[in-house]
Amino acid sequence: AFEKVAENHPTASVVVRLEERPIALESSIKQTTLLTQINNKFSTTPNDFYVVIWALVSKDYDVGKVQDRIGGNLGFSYDSWKNKSVDQKAIDIYRVLCYKKFVLLLDDLWARVDLNQVGIPKPSKRNGSKLIFTTTSLAVCGEMEARKKTKVDCLKPKEAWKLFQDKVGDETLNSHQCIQELAKQVAKMCGGLPLALITMGRAMACKTTSVE
Repeated sequence: AFEKVAENHPTASVVVRLEERPIALESSIKQTTLLTQINNKFSTTPNDFYVVIWALVSKDYDVGKVQDRIGGNLGFSYDSWKNKSVDQKAIDIYRVLCYKKFVLLLDDLWARVDLNQVGIPKPSKRNGSKLIFTTTSLAVCGEMEARKKTKVDCLKPKEAWKLFQDKVGDETLNSHQCIQELAKQVAKMCGGLPLALITMGRAMACKTTSVE
C-alpha cells in the first residue's frame, strides 16, 4: 500500500490506516514496517524533495522529542540545539523548511499533532510538500485533515498460515506432530501481521522439539 502511495506522489496529506487491533504493539510493528517501505521508496527514487523526514510519534507523544528527530534530519543534532525550548526549536525548523519542498513521515499517531507547534509548514499543492502518517484511529484521520486514506488489512487466516509455513519450513513442521500444532498456535497469535509472522516463523525454523 505504501509503495502505491509513493509511486502516485500524493498532493498533500495521506494516511495509511491499519485495521484496528487490541494489541497496540502489533499494530505499531506493522505500521513501522510499511513506513520503512515508503521511506526507502523516496530515498532510492530520483525526486526533487529537499529532504525526507521520518519521525516516530507513538502513544506517549512528546513534541520536543519529535522535534529532536526532525532536527536530526535537518542537521540540528548538536547538544546546544537539543537544549532549546519547544518554541525555539519550532522557529529553527520552520526557517529551514518554509521555502523547501519536503516529505514528512509521521509514524504511529495516537492523537493530533499540531504542525505549527512542531515548526512544520503545512504541506499543500502550492508548496509541493507532503505529509504521510500512520494511525489506527479514524478520529485522528479527521483531526489531521487527511485528504486521502489507505486502509491496510491484516492477512486472512489461510494466507497467514501459508506465510508462516514458508518461513518455518517443511523440515521443521514435519519433524514432530507437536511442532505443527504449536506452530499453528503461534501463527494465530500473530494476528495476521506479516512482520510478526515472518519474525516468529524464522525463529521457529531451526527448532526440532516442542521444548525449544
